Amino acid sequence: MSSAAPTAPEKPVQDPAAPRPRRSRPTVTRRAGLQLLLGVLVVGAIPIVSTARILQANALRNEQAHTDEALRGELQNALRELSGQADDAAARADDLARSPVVQRALVAGHRGRLRHLAAANPGTSFFVRSTRVAGTAPASAMERSVWLTDGGERIGKVSTTVPLNQQLAARLTRDAPRARGDRLVLTRGGRVLGSGSKVDTDGHTLRLGAVDYRGLLAVVPDAAGVRLLALRSERTIKATVAPYQRRIRYAAMGSFALLLLVALLFAGPILRLFGEFRRVATQASTDSLTGLANRRMFDEELALEWRRADRVGTSLALVLLDLDDFKRVNDDHGHQAGDAVLRAVGEVLGSGVRQVDLAGRYGGEEFGLILPETDLAGAHGLAERLRETLENAATELPSGETLTTTASFGVAVKGELGTADDLVAAADEKLYAAKRAGKNRVMPGLAGRPRADGKPERRKPKPASKRAVTVETATVTKPAPKRETQPRKPKPLEGEI
Repeated sequence: MSSAAPTAPEKPVQDPAAPRPRRSRPTVTRRAGLQLLLGVLVVGAIPIVSTARILQANALRNEQAHTDEALRGELQNALRELSGQADDAAARADDLARSPVVQRALVAGHRGRLRHLAAANPGTSFFVRSTRVAGTAPASAMERSVWLTDGGERIGKVSTTVPLNQQLAARLTRDAPRARGDRLVLTRGGRVLGSGSKVDTDGHTLRLGAVDYRGLLAVVPDAAGVRLLALRSERTIKATVAPYQRRIRYAAMGSFALLLLVALLFAGPILRLFGEFRRVATQASTDSLTGLANRRMFDEELALEWRRADRVGTSLALVLLDLDDFKRVNDDHGHQAGDAVLRAVGEVLGSGVRQVDLAGRYGGEEFGLILPETDLAGAHGLAERLRETLENAATELPSGETLTTTASFGVAVKGELGTADDLVAAADEKLYAAKRAGKNRVMPGLAGRPRADGKPERRKPKPASKRAVTVETATVTKPAPKRETQPRKPKPLEGEI
């Protein structure tokens, strides 16, 4: 340990009676506030929008189900009306077949008389045996027939029809109980009877002309493929449900606005709470003076790396180092100087290890390095580089003086050791041997410090700010003395340092 003469004028001492400036209260930055606001908007918008869309879709489905029920009732009423007209046609055919005039004309085959009867009874046709001799039948109609027999032989037939056309569909629409805008149409082969308009069917949705309808269909009995369709315009359905969907949108926008207001009001307290959580978490695992891992974090990480090395079968190295004659710094220059030295050492160690390594303050002026996948040669080489850097680094003290410090290093590898505590004891024993051998050295000493094949290259430590660093290679020549049986206990972490 060495000290130099003051290189700068002594700084004025602040009057203890003078009031200290108040620490400014941390404020919410604009970026953090915007990030929180955006997060709240995204997280809050997803359930609000999803709920609104689900409610709107349910409202539309409910209205469609109500429409289907109404159209089903209209179809049933229309089919009952058609069945009644078919029964009337059957009754007329039976009455004509029982008429003596019709019977004599059919038996005699008097075609003129039958044509006169057909003209007097629209929709009626007469057949002599199987040949139509009077009357005509529409292209699409419901037909009812009565045969006349003599001794079991058919001599003629009377047939009555109910024409299926636009007029009948309009009459059914007018007479059936229905909602405003509903329609009943008769189709065959995908076209409307009477107009020839094409009907495109896609599930419950039908397109007639340029208009989409919600529709149900039923087969007309005894009508050669004629279907009856009950239709309601999709526009009518959407117009019915639109007020409810509009109220849902207004409720969703109100919920979103309320969420935004809450986010704006509570952004500051929430961010401060997150900051406190981060500060507490950092204090639980970081040494406040050096910025390295504290003893608790160091022990936990060592246990994890030990288990991983056992599981994977890789090497694990541990380096313990202790600052030489550190008590003299506190006694000669004060605890503030000691704190400055510890901070400088922490900066050297933190910048001199890989990202996968862990540097921590082990206790007092003692530090440790956990080096996964590192053999003895690699750990020794890293310790030697750090030793040289510390030896050649100058630390500027608050008083303006500069100090240089050295450290003794103990290196141990997992090898055949049984537990992580055995690894700590082995590294501590080597550290104590370095102290006895004259300090400022790495133990065990390796001749030429050979490097194992395949050892990953490490980056050299970066020089700290306000430090003039000159790296010189030192060759260790003193033999290590006899080991002591009891490992040296780590020094407790002093809050004053």
